[in-house]
Amino acid sequence: MIPARFSVLDSGILPMVRLPIPSFSLALSTGVLSAQIPIPRASVEIDAAGVLPVDGFKAEEYSAGPGLRVGGEFRLHRNLVAEGGWTAAWMAAYYNCHSFGCSYSRLENKFLDYGLRGVLPLAGGRVELSVGVGGGYIWFDSASGDNNYYNVSLFQFSGKGSVALNRNAQWRVNFTVRTWRDLGRPIQQWLSTAAGISYGFGTIR
Repeated sequence: MIPARFSVLDSGILPMVRLPIPSFSLALSTGVLSAQIPIPRASVEIDAAGVLPVDGFKAEEYSAGPGLRVGGEFRLHRNLVAEGGWTAAWMAAYYNCHSFGCSYSRLENKFLDYGLRGVLPLAGGRVELSVGVGGGYIWFDSASGDNNYYNVSLFQFSGKGSVALNRNAQWRVNFTVRTWRDLGRPIQQWLSTAAGISYGFGTIR
């Protein structure tokens, strides 16, 4: 009696062996494809700032002072950026006024900004001009007593100029003018001017 030939095709072993091969190839090609997709540009920024009151009875109790801002941006499009930042400002506040003058103390007020920026690239992207609009918030120094009543959400808008410092524009020097205010009749309106440096990673698509 001649034994029947054993076939791997009949046993179902070959399909089991071949199945991982296309799966592995698919996973490998997916990984290569994802590596080829550029990461959108994101950047971090630090600025020296000056903050001063513009209008409103609460803001007018303070005088201009130095500040420090840290923030970041995420490039949604070549001409659109999402941004956010935090500014600490050390401002003199007047209180206890009498016929001989007023006493004052330097207090730390903090500002939040967030929103979108429309960007106009110039000189092949080495220079960028932009305008931004969005929301914000203010925290008054607890020593002032104003934080119990005037810590509120604010509207903010800004203008910014940026110049690249190196060939791939990762390092940039920035100058920004920003205004915060409450809506309606102003109780407080503030202006900051800031200059600093930023570092970006990823690509602008």
